[in-house]
Amino acid sequence: MAIDLNVLMTTEDYVLETETFQMKAVDYYPLEWTFFGASNPTMLLTWDAGRDRIRIRFEQYAVFLGTIEDHSIHEEGLHNAYPIVKLETSRFTRFAAEHMGTERVNLERGTLAHYVIRTFEQEFHVLAYEDPIVEDLGKVGDTGVVFEIVDEA
Repeated sequence: MAIDLNVLMTTEDYVLETETFQMKAVDYYPLEWTFFGASNPTMLLTWDAGRDRIRIRFEQYAVFLGTIEDHSIHEEGLHNAYPIVKLETSRFTRFAAEHMGTERVNLERGTLAHYVIRTFEQEFHVLAYEDPIVEDLGKVGDTGVVFEIVDEA
C-alpha cells in the first residue's frame, strides 16, 4: 500500500510513531516529521523491519501549535482511529484568530485548517493553509537499516 495523505486521513487503526521532528529555518516546508507507521502496533514496538517510514512536511505559513499536553484544549471530533485529522474549524483555530491575529494575515492564502497528527505518545497540532506533503519512504528494511539477530546459545 502506498502511503499518502488520503491513506493517513481515512485508514482506521494505522499507527504512527515519531522518528524525528524538525522546525527548520528554511523558506519551504519548515515543519517536518519522519514517522514509522504500521497497521499492527506490534511492528512499531518490536522495531520490525517491515514497518513503513513516512515523511510529513508543512508549508512555510503553517503554525505549529504544539501538543494537546501543552494547551489542554480538548476538541470535539478528534476522538477517532485516524492518524491524521483535518478540521476546518476548531477551538484552536478560534483561539489563533483571537490571540494570534491569523484572520488578519496571509488572507490571500485562503483559510487555515487545523491538522492533528496522532502518534503513540502524543498528538501534534498544526494550523496550515495547504495540505501537508506526505512522502512514502518505503519500508525500514529497504532503507539500509540492517537488523541482525545473534543467537548466543
